[in-house]
Amino acid sequence: MSARPLGGALTAGLILILLGTIFLIENFYAPFSAWRLIARYWPLIPIVIGVRRIYDYFTWPEIPPAPDKATKE
Repeated sequence: MSARPLGGALTAGLILILLGTIFLIENFYAPFSAWRLIARYWPLIPIVIGVRRIYDYFTWPEIPPAPDKATKE
């Protein structure tokens, strides 16, 4: 079994919750515009993705190589 971080699932879940909250606020509070917010701050999305990937790169645990079966006798 290989070690697999669940950070991607966590990040996707948080993004979905955030988007749902933004659109819910837009429905209840008329002066708020989700599209204006997205249009203004969309450059933060690739920045956050890049920072997350760099963080994952440096915190990924090293997996030791599998032992060679031919040497065990």
